[in-house]
Amino acid sequence: MTTSKNNVLIIGTGGVGTIVAYGIHVAGKANLSVVVRRDYQRVSKEGYKINSVDYGEIKGWKPDHVYSSVEKASESKQVFQFVIITTKNIPDVMKPEELAAPVITPGVTTVVLIQNGFDLGKPFIKKFPNNYCLSGVSHIGSHNHDGVIEHTGHDKEVIGYFDNPNFTKEQQKAKSEELIALLANEKNTIVYFNDAKWWRYRKLVYNATLNTVCALTGLDVARLEFSGVLEKVSVPAMKEIVAIAKADGCELPDGIVNEIAHCESGYFFEPSMLVDVKKGNPIELEVILGNVLNVAKELKVETPTLSLVYELLKGVQYKLKEGQGLITVPKTYVSNDTHYSNV
Repeated sequence: MTTSKNNVLIIGTGGVGTIVAYGIHVAGKANLSVVVRRDYQRVSKEGYKINSVDYGEIKGWKPDHVYSSVEKASESKQVFQFVIITTKNIPDVMKPEELAAPVITPGVTTVVLIQNGFDLGKPFIKKFPNNYCLSGVSHIGSHNHDGVIEHTGHDKEVIGYFDNPNFTKEQQKAKSEELIALLANEKNTIVYFNDAKWWRYRKLVYNATLNTVCALTGLDVARLEFSGVLEKVSVPAMKEIVAIAKADGCELPDGIVNEIAHCESGYFFEPSMLVDVKKGNPIELEVILGNVLNVAKELKVETPTLSLVYELLKGVQYKLKEGQGLITVPKTYVSNDTHYSNV
């Protein structure tokens, strides 16, 4: 007896997305399609070249279908049971729920967000209330260098769900396990965790404090420590994330601040947000900092360090958007008439 395979579409095939795609290919349980924008011509003709710590050297691999845009994937008339989004999540540039809408069938497609950030599921659940929305937290070292995927850190994904009140927890867990069956193979590590919010708070202890401050200062993690900025800025910011999580019902482990503060010891590592700034690309500011600061405000948790980092990075983001032509700066400067008092 044969069973039909699920149709899976991956939007975003950078370092992480390509390894997710290849892992699905190795598992062999899905008809796999990908959306490739920047490298479409090369991938559609020559396939991928991947140097992988898990899978070895791969040359000329192609998924079942390669599309140049979400719109082209929609025009294929395929009904996708799973749409996996691994793009950068920058809603102030492009809202992911709008980007993916053409390939999401209401009541059918499960949306999977393998992206950095916090509270990502809310806009999808609002727009598609009858669709499951799953969370994937990636622990992987993988980058796209001029069309060659350099995969240097073991592929581990932690899968859970963004709670949708229209489904029971049992239904959402079952859908998470269905996804895991499509992703898992003998080479990767795909695990289920029943509290996506807790796990994303845990990752924010790094992303909201090291990723952001490296981007702001232009320093790698080692120089951040050498300069004293790690101790004076990042560590207080980590403590604020722990406090927000606790107020939100998520008790993070004792020692988490010390663990994250030293997690890159031995490496002059440049986090992804710093890499984006160096490339002139907009950063994932709202999902990494903006969303959690909104929660802190609702819960009345004081966040002096995180709030200052956020406001300064808004200036960096403004410059990056200007450089990309996403905003236009007036040709003349006339200050507004806001009065600032001494008190």
